[in-house]
Amino acid sequence: MLAVAYLLVATLAGFAVLTRALPSAPAIVRVPGGFLLAVVVTSWTTYAMALGSSEVLGWDEHALRVGLLVSTALAALVLLVLGRRVRPRDLWVPRVDGVLAVLAVTVSWWLMHSRLREENGETLVSANTWGDLGLHGALSRSFSVGANYPTQYPFFAGEPIRYHFGFDFFAAMLQEGGLSLLWSFNLPAIIGFTAMLLTTFAICRLLFGVAAPPRWWRDRGVWVGLVAVALLLTNQSLGWLRYVQQDAGGSLLRALRPDVLWAHKGYLTGGPYTDDRIVMFNTPNAYLTQTHLIVAMAVVLLLVHVVLAHLDALSDGAAPDGRVLAGVGVTFGVSFWLNGVVWLAAAVFLGGLLLLGALGALGALGARSDRRRSGAWLRAGAWFAVPALLLAVPQALLLNGGGTEGGLRPHLGYLTCSSTASSCHGGRMDPFSAADWWSFTQYWWLNEGVFIPLLALAVVLGSWRERRIIAATAGVFLWGNLVQVGQDVGGQNHKVFNLWENLAGPFVAYALVMTWVSGGRVLQRHGRGLRVRWRSLGARAVTVCLACFLVVSGLIDAMTVKNDYVVSVFGDATQQQVMEWIIAETPLRSSFLTDYDQLYTAP
Repeated sequence: MLAVAYLLVATLAGFAVLTRALPSAPAIVRVPGGFLLAVVVTSWTTYAMALGSSEVLGWDEHALRVGLLVSTALAALVLLVLGRRVRPRDLWVPRVDGVLAVLAVTVSWWLMHSRLREENGETLVSANTWGDLGLHGALSRSFSVGANYPTQYPFFAGEPIRYHFGFDFFAAMLQEGGLSLLWSFNLPAIIGFTAMLLTTFAICRLLFGVAAPPRWWRDRGVWVGLVAVALLLTNQSLGWLRYVQQDAGGSLLRALRPDVLWAHKGYLTGGPYTDDRIVMFNTPNAYLTQTHLIVAMAVVLLLVHVVLAHLDALSDGAAPDGRVLAGVGVTFGVSFWLNGVVWLAAAVFLGGLLLLGALGALGALGARSDRRRSGAWLRAGAWFAVPALLLAVPQALLLNGGGTEGGLRPHLGYLTCSSTASSCHGGRMDPFSAADWWSFTQYWWLNEGVFIPLLALAVVLGSWRERRIIAATAGVFLWGNLVQVGQDVGGQNHKVFNLWENLAGPFVAYALVMTWVSGGRVLQRHGRGLRVRWRSLGARAVTVCLACFLVVSGLIDAMTVKNDYVVSVFGDATQQQVMEWIIAETPLRSSFLTDYDQLYTAP
């Protein structure tokens, strides 16, 4: 099967590139990273060849296959050149990494299988994910069973596309290569979500780990990483209080019963599409409905790990290597069409991180040597920014129709004013209103719980290096609260906060682990009336309580995913017959008039 050969060759080629460029990165980063690199690069080479074959040569029927064959050949060439330097030791995985990788794949497989699966020969999708997933499936099939060049949005005939369609095109590549619609979405999602989990763990170990611990359980970075992975898998809102009220009748003891939890159905939150101050975007639904969000997020976390590892390896006062940042910039730039909103938020973080590094290198103001080091940092940052912008801006202009309509605009407070429970309901936040700022504080407390207070604690406990990274992360939070991306502030800006949570999660995990480790020492100094043992137990009890508050809503969400009902992707037998007739009897560039009720099937 062509798709299997392509995936194998392209992923191995990406792994060879990363092994050559980042030999010190752990295998749990480089292996899934090889796949992500293949997605970023080969989807573009395939699209370019398919577009040229269709527009110039008129090969509509074979355009996508030609592009896929060319990309496979190019990947094979890269593998032939760089693969000879890969050695078996480059695939070595420590035991704790291997166990975590197996668990990450298992969880990712279960999540993606829950949202899209096959039963008795029928492709089924969970009800809570069908809305977005149905539209993305249709977009991918506009390439795999149609000839959508130059690309239009399938639901508006003759209208140039205004949506980041990079992943949907990649899914079409896999369909053209022989994979079903199901596996063209589920396989990249499984690998991408696994990459998110493993790269988050690797970032934590990079930032907080011990160089050569005698045992893995004595490595603080491992524990921080495990907690951060748990935070990524769950959500930190106060939605669990509704579970106690609705499922358990207000009884906390009944809420703790496994049979009550096991039977839970439906997400506890519905904002902003219902009159609810807690949004549903921090539930698994955001990832399960949008596979492109998974892949884009995994690519960003991979590049963040590369940048942090490079900065961590620098000696005091040294400037980053422009070649490393140029490679990051090129990869980052071509990834824009995977998810433009995530790209902009990641640009805020990476740009802020490099700028803060330059300011840190400035040192004592007025010293010539310090200004020289700061200038070196700025030049290195330019090696990242220039190729990233040169490659991304044309994509942004194309997907925005060459203008500003539907683009960036000021918007204070994200969804603070979206509910009638807000003091600024029906309008925008007044920056001079104390009531609106109180409503802003309430909103983020409801949606993040103790996440933000623990992040503040990490600022206090962390070193200057960690505070610099947290400051860059805070820039993403500010960006999402100051700027509206697109027409729908809820449906677009939530991706900004999904990225912020993933970047801030390692530091929240660090604060939690340090509360466990060092809380007893603090109580020893200040709790004179307590015995040492009780002081330590008190600190650990506080840590466990905080951890429960952070993950409990996510555990309930897992039951929602498990118990969701399913519907057919391709509709009933009559609808399937219509689709088969369309594919067999009409030209590949045909347009069709359908009624609204057919929006999720016939296209």
